Amino acid sequence: MIEAVSAWIKQIILLVLFASFLELLLPSSGMQRFIRVIVGLLITLAILNPVLDVVQNNWSAQQVPALSTNSTSSQSVISQANKIAGEREQLAVETYKKELGRQIKATVSALGGVADVQVAVSLADRKNSKFDGRIDRVTLYIKPGVSGETSRIEPVTAGPADSGKSGELSEQLKTKISKTVGELYQVSPQQLEIKHLH
Repeated sequence: MIEAVSAWIKQIILLVLFASFLELLLPSSGMQRFIRVIVGLLITLAILNPVLDVVQNNWSAQQVPALSTNSTSSQSVISQANKIAGEREQLAVETYKKELGRQIKATVSALGGVADVQVAVSLADRKNSKFDGRIDRVTLYIKPGVSGETSRIEPVTAGPADSGKSGELSEQLKTKISKTVGELYQVSPQQLEIKHLH
């Protein structure tokens, strides 16, 4: 490639030198204008000759790397793009799942009577490789009681302790959680499972 460019430049320089030498030999006459036009056309042709060779495909792909079209590399690019798109979609699904769990945890934690909650979210299977965001199952692990943020210190009394009152998961609390999560996140009671967190 470098040899071809250097030969091309040498050819242009020789034509310019020939044109200036020819102009010195010719006397100042009406013919000099025509000679200048012809020499100008020859120089233009010498400049455009490599471009015409490329257009007529006289140069091989080894001489001009930009002309080489490698179909295997384009297939490789397409397969990498598909792989990256799949990874991006998987990351989006995982992020959606994590954020949904975080929102459900914040919602349930805001309800009275819940000290701590852990959330496990399972999403519905994709149809036709498309993710539609439907929830398949939500499992809540609830620790009943008063949350640490709103807890008040009760006066200390001497007497029998209330055993199991704060440690039990009441049906009323389960119903309240089920109703709240079901309405906010469009989860049916069959899709929601509430368990006691130990």
